[in-house]
Amino acid sequence: MINADDPPFIVGTTSTALGMFGASPGSDWASWEHSRRAALSGDGAGGLTRYGEDAALLAEHGIGHHRVVIDWTTVAPRAGRLDAGALERERERLQVLVDNGVRPWVALHHVALPGWFVDLGGFADDRARGTHWPRFVDEVAQTLGDLVTGWFPILEPTGWAMAGHLHGRRPPGRTDPEAFAKTLRGVWLAWLDAWRQLRGGGAPVATAIDLVPVRASDETIPAGKSARWLDRMIWQVAVSALRDGIIEIPGLATIEVPELRDSADLVGFTYAGAFTVAGDGSTTPYPAGARQPWIDGFADTLHRLAEELPGRPLIVASHGVGTDDDDHRCEVIRTTFDQLRAARHDGIDVRGYFHRCAIDGYEPDTGVRLPWGVFDRDRDGRESAQVLATAW
Repeated sequence: MINADDPPFIVGTTSTALGMFGASPGSDWASWEHSRRAALSGDGAGGLTRYGEDAALLAEHGIGHHRVVIDWTTVAPRAGRLDAGALERERERLQVLVDNGVRPWVALHHVALPGWFVDLGGFADDRARGTHWPRFVDEVAQTLGDLVTGWFPILEPTGWAMAGHLHGRRPPGRTDPEAFAKTLRGVWLAWLDAWRQLRGGGAPVATAIDLVPVRASDETIPAGKSARWLDRMIWQVAVSALRDGIIEIPGLATIEVPELRDSADLVGFTYAGAFTVAGDGSTTPYPAGARQPWIDGFADTLHRLAEELPGRPLIVASHGVGTDDDDHRCEVIRTTFDQLRAARHDGIDVRGYFHRCAIDGYEPDTGVRLPWGVFDRDRDGRESAQVLATAW
């Protein structure tokens, strides 16, 4: 059981650079948009000019923690060239949050990458990853670290690698199992690079691994095989890395990386629902016909993670629902908080919850059509903003 003298439970919101500001020129996502593979992001939620207003909005509604994403392309528009002015603007954005009493948590990779980094081979290329990624992490840490409450260096590594390199739904639009495997391995090595540089700086460093309950669509051998493969990619790759110091990805030789064992001050995870997997590998939401995200699946995910990594402190890095029905969003928040209280009572050391997201912005899969925020694009608060701030 969590004791009364343990640290206060963290409740916060999230944002992304793509969602708030739109795609940076020179990013792979900007090229993806221009090739008509996604809706145009424009200026996102207008955050470039409204970040001061947004910080005050969070504070006014009692939201004390907020996650932002530092856009690598903006900070480093060319290989080997950092934009000091862009870093200073990022510092100003964090300072405004701090001045309003909102504690910033910082992520360094989400969806978009600099086009020049992709051209060099991206995370799958040892030289590109080992040279340019650590430089970016170091510059951000040196310039902004004194304002950062916590770090989420890489958001949702498995889903990002799958979408871009296996399913072809996001940049670079590949459907290559070998490229996917190498990219996923590279992202875990990039996590280790970030962990090495950021740990011990006073702000906790957290993963943001995307976890999904997986069910076979039927009892056939192909469906079972597909479900086992997907479960292995989503769960066991991350667990083996964090528990055993092993990167074990089907199709690649297993490598031992002892420093990965017990890396992360907080094991953070995201949850967006559950999958049913058919024999051909296609997925549909589980349970069929149920409102998403599957709320009971969140508790299953939390308990399984605690069992796989016993004794590790956990944090919910992102969880929410895209819907026009804010009553449903309120229900999701309340029910999730009930599940978190029950888990803490059972002795699971879960430290906080970040709601996806604060303000309606641009989403990679749906553009601006589907609201995810507790505030709309005009910065009007929904009932869910009050529930988020008070229900814990």
